Amino acid sequence: MPFIDLGEDKLFYSAHDQDARRNLVCVHGAAADHRVWPAGLGDIPDCNTWLPDLPGHGRSGGPPPERLDDHVEAISAFIDALDLDNVVLAGHSMGGAIVQALALKYPDCPQALILACTGARVENMDELMELIRHDFDSAVERLTFASFAPGAPGALVEAYRTHLLDVGAQTCLADFTAWGSFDATRHLHQITQRTLVISGDIDRMTPLKHAQFLEDRMPDARLAVIAPAGHQLPLEQPDDMVYQIHDFMARTHG
Repeated sequence: MPFIDLGEDKLFYSAHDQDARRNLVCVHGAAADHRVWPAGLGDIPDCNTWLPDLPGHGRSGGPPPERLDDHVEAISAFIDALDLDNVVLAGHSMGGAIVQALALKYPDCPQALILACTGARVENMDELMELIRHDFDSAVERLTFASFAPGAPGALVEAYRTHLLDVGAQTCLADFTAWGSFDATRHLHQITQRTLVISGDIDRMTPLKHAQFLEDRMPDARLAVIAPAGHQLPLEQPDDMVYQIHDFMARTHG
């Protein structure tokens, strides 16, 4: 199984390596792992696709960090360890915050960005975090409701609810602590890479206005809205997401 060493811990990743000139590195969100990304991303021509599990998530070792910068450093170390260049960084949900933070800290690293179901900051975390601490079952119900558009397949919703229960309160709390501390609203003008912003039309976790804000404030950003879809857009509409990313990659030359 593919792992890279991060000090005392190991970072797991899945890869679709075509020995291509471009590298798509996809960063998953809170309470998730690499499996959230559509399998079709591995079929994008002239592109290697790399899907790491963040520290403390999926098959990666260590406790889940409570600092977003720890995730930033893990992804930076991942890119360095594999000696990747011509990198396009994609982030879903909290992963989008990680990608923005990495682009601000290491502006020479990503060639381009893809920000899915995310924003420059996330709102109303305090109440959710209190619920996670004291009534995790209710927190899972709230998160499940916020994650899908009305009419999403029942089996998909139920599988996600079960996944959150398996992930557990500790990881959820660490993730939302890390994500809740992020605020790039005053720094978006510094992210000058070409950027694709993707949003579901009915995202209750990071509503469409957050994606529109990114498009308005980033110098070279374009918004694509996928409907019907909620916050778990990669699970609800995988083919549409792959289409948007494939089209963006075709327009973004290495």
